[in-house]
Amino acid sequence: MILFEGKLYEDSEADNIFEKLWDSCIRTIESRSDISGLVIDACNRLAENIKGGKYDEIILPMLERGIFTKEQLKDAVAFFEKSNLQKKYDTELGVIKAAESDGKRIEPLGVLFHIAAGNAEGLPFYSVIEGMLAGNVNILKLPSMDDGLSVMLLNELVKEEPVLAGYVSVFDVPSTNIASLKFLAGLVDAIVVWGSDEAVRAARTMADPETQIISWGHKLSFAYITPEIFDEPENNELVALAKHICETRQLLCNSCQGIFVDSEDEAVVLKAGKKFLDILENVAADFPSEPVGVRGKLSIAFYNEELEGDGSKKLLRGKGVSVTVSNDSELELSHMFKNCWVKPLPRQNIVKALKGKRGHLQTVGLICSDAERAVLSDILVRTGITRIAHGGDMAFTAPGAAHDGEYPLRRYTRIVDIS
Repeated sequence: MILFEGKLYEDSEADNIFEKLWDSCIRTIESRSDISGLVIDACNRLAENIKGGKYDEIILPMLERGIFTKEQLKDAVAFFEKSNLQKKYDTELGVIKAAESDGKRIEPLGVLFHIAAGNAEGLPFYSVIEGMLAGNVNILKLPSMDDGLSVMLLNELVKEEPVLAGYVSVFDVPSTNIASLKFLAGLVDAIVVWGSDEAVRAARTMADPETQIISWGHKLSFAYITPEIFDEPENNELVALAKHICETRQLLCNSCQGIFVDSEDEAVVLKAGKKFLDILENVAADFPSEPVGVRGKLSIAFYNEELEGDGSKKLLRGKGVSVTVSNDSELELSHMFKNCWVKPLPRQNIVKALKGKRGHLQTVGLICSDAERAVLSDILVRTGITRIAHGGDMAFTAPGAAHDGEYPLRRYTRIVDIS
């Protein structure tokens, strides 16, 4: 589905709309004004519509399939309420706009091309909203697995505020259609790309030398836990971490892929893995099972690991979940879908083990005593991570919080000196 100048079209109309797209961008830029207030108000009305059940036809089936939980939906909707979006805007741009002086202005980059990843429901919509808040014209390429939520929300947003119609165009262009992607990339001032290192490299090959690449690339997040936590009969933070893993299915950049234990004792690490497996299995019982296709791929992956294993890993399996206990300290992607790893990483080795991953580090879920939190936080920040949270809060993003250590709205604007 295509969204162009506030109207929906079939994908077969892409070539005709491509011919009109550049002129549309120019008209919008020529008449551009500060639309941040309009965007915030329209998003607030959209949030109220979602809470009122207006879009239940598309949202409820997603809840039933476990794509997101009611709590995640509630948090996402709250993010687009007026007070929270206004706080985001004020934090990221308000301060520097207030400091504008004679001869200095904060202006949008111009036109952004968003290449969104499909690992988070609604991410394409969110990316475009950030571009709009900064005043840019936005062209969105939907991810291949998109189910229509983002284009529906953007269409409804434009209905709420027709002035925004020229600021967003949406195309469902396959990643294999290189000619169309290069055409779109050739129209813009910057490409905003979400996803893997491969996706970022692909964006660079499409862009002209003068086109800016703004990447929100593939990141890895993990938990760091001191061993005495696993000695407690029941620890609410471990339960919250397990719930986070089940809710996100480990598909997000801030999802916990695994647990580093502050120990080099293999027996201590194995004990931690067994304890967390029990917790994860109990929590997972309240969540939908993974689709048959996912379960099949996981079974093959585990079988191959067991065949090819060298004894350095021990697979602990539960109902619909698993924990792989390893004796290395390598940060890596898990099998996801409620399957994590547990590894040793004594605190004196943290910087050495993780500093080389600085380009891929994001959130740490730190679970320890209050007395040790400041010391361990100080060590962890030296690795290059951008956020330290409690275990259950790893995926929560507060209004005004930085993304990957940066403020997106500032990356989407430029400072103009006028003398």
